[in-house]
Amino acid sequence: MKKKTWKKIRKYTVIYVIAVIAAIWTLFPVYWMIKSSLTPDDEMYSPKPALFPARWTLSHYEELFRETTFMNYVLNSLYVASLVTVISVAISIIGSYSMTRLRYRGRVFMARSIIYTYLLPTAVLFIPMYVLVSRLGLSDNKNALLVIYPTIIVPYCCYMLVSYFKAIPKELEEAALIDGCTSLQSLFKIMIPIAAPGIAVVSTFAFTMAWNEYLYALVMTTSPSQQTVTVGISGFKYSDQAIWGLLMGSSVIASIPAVALYFFAQKFLKTGLAAGGVK
Repeated sequence: MKKKTWKKIRKYTVIYVIAVIAAIWTLFPVYWMIKSSLTPDDEMYSPKPALFPARWTLSHYEELFRETTFMNYVLNSLYVASLVTVISVAISIIGSYSMTRLRYRGRVFMARSIIYTYLLPTAVLFIPMYVLVSRLGLSDNKNALLVIYPTIIVPYCCYMLVSYFKAIPKELEEAALIDGCTSLQSLFKIMIPIAAPGIAVVSTFAFTMAWNEYLYALVMTTSPSQQTVTVGISGFKYSDQAIWGLLMGSSVIASIPAVALYFFAQKFLKTGLAAGGVK
């Protein structure tokens, strides 16, 4: 009995030590970002920065709000990410439903094409995307991102939602069809309510992907009034020099919407990920 007890103690000790090290490894950069945003410049640029600043300051945030247009970048990102999420999830729901429930020629080819598109590096497409946006008259316009981002996000959302729709018993839909529902009615009245956790999951990831995207936002928009938050943050770095106070402060502000969304959708994320893994 004593040997078994000691084995359990050693086992759980190793597990907790690894978990603590992993947590510190993950959370320390976040702490350093927040700490740097609250550290005065004279301490931040010290050759040996302290783990805890001797003085705290909000001057970097005051400068962001009063002397820069950073909040305009945040509003642009909220506009783009929210609309892209709605558009992408709506298209993905209809596409995933058609690939899992409807029978038509080319269905398998379409499903495979979505997977191949998801695996394609996004950087490969930015030149043809730029040509497309220019011909649509959306150069230097944040609305161009509403055209581009769904082409990146929809394949991912479809790939995820197909698993959720496959996990829903066909008998439920067949019963609805017998009662007189059309395929579209069964989608909205049966499939979507049951797959709500999965839809919450893909919505969260869709918002995060649109919020964090940098390459297309940099290429497609050049005016500060049209640029998103990722481009705005990069503007605080000039050549090989960085304004660390503004850089860290803007990073903290830019993290808030995504973190808040994850906390809000946490319940759905746990349920949806578990449901999506059931085959």
